[in-house]
Amino acid sequence: MEHCSYMLRGRRYWQVLFFASILLFYPSANASQGHDSYVRAESLIVVVHDNSSHDSGAYTQGLEFYNGRLFESTGLYGSSTLREVNPTNGSILRSTSLPDTEFGEGITVIGSEILQLTWKEGIAHRYDLETFELIENHSYEGEGWGLVFDGERLIMSDGSSELQFRNATTFELESTVNVTLNGEPLPRINELEMFQGVLLANIYQEEQIVGIDAHSGVVIWNIDASGLKPDGAGVLNGIAFDSSTNSLWITGKLWPNMHNITFTEPVFEDDNSNVSPSPEDTSVTKISSQLSWIPLSIIFALVVTLLAMKLKDNGINPSGGGRLNE
Repeated sequence: MEHCSYMLRGRRYWQVLFFASILLFYPSANASQGHDSYVRAESLIVVVHDNSSHDSGAYTQGLEFYNGRLFESTGLYGSSTLREVNPTNGSILRSTSLPDTEFGEGITVIGSEILQLTWKEGIAHRYDLETFELIENHSYEGEGWGLVFDGERLIMSDGSSELQFRNATTFELESTVNVTLNGEPLPRINELEMFQGVLLANIYQEEQIVGIDAHSGVVIWNIDASGLKPDGAGVLNGIAFDSSTNSLWITGKLWPNMHNITFTEPVFEDDNSNVSPSPEDTSVTKISSQLSWIPLSIIFALVVTLLAMKLKDNGINPSGGGRLNE
């Protein structure tokens, strides 16, 4: 029975050490899980450098520059069009109408062809760029919102937080990626444009443009475009980069102007970095600091108890003397 007694004491000794180690490492492990694992987007604002006239009757759904020429897709059932527009005065150079049952959406140019999405009809039209003659139609599931060609594949939005990557020739869906802003899904992604290797997108019904790393879906730029929407006009919708002049332009539904813009960091009048913490914040910090000592105190008490047990029993497993050798 004494053998069993000493064995139980030894087992209890290691059990206590095991739980003590859990108490020691659990707070740090739990704290590491609480750290933010996402990339925080850089906050930027729009700076307007120039303006150009735009058809105030155009319900803009897509905007695209190609070799200095401007193309536009307009929406609404019964009045959707694909058009080439004079980028200086906004006049329509040529246009083709969609069937009354289709709502025009995003466009993009691929070489000598231009593709146009439709909203709920699941049809993508492929036209000859010079004549606007229909080459073929592609079908897809879900809604069509924004469209851009990144040089290899088509990137398409459907109003959710998901981006679709499609084959530029067959329009077949190849992969998808979810877009996140500061670790949270970002829905209502609309018009798309490539700019300096970053995918730009405007957020539907928001005066907001985001810059997305298309490979990961992570938003790296969060751009405030407020203050540009004219009274009585529709929402921001239309982003186009003109590589011939290295200029970026935006407009919106029924806007009378396009704006040549760049992005910059906001300047704040008041710097709150030196503001002292409030008493509540200080109290929380002190409490957290005090609580962090609790696991160490418990471990210290356990170690003292174990040492006392060891001294009382002349060791956990004495090598000589005692009743084990009788």
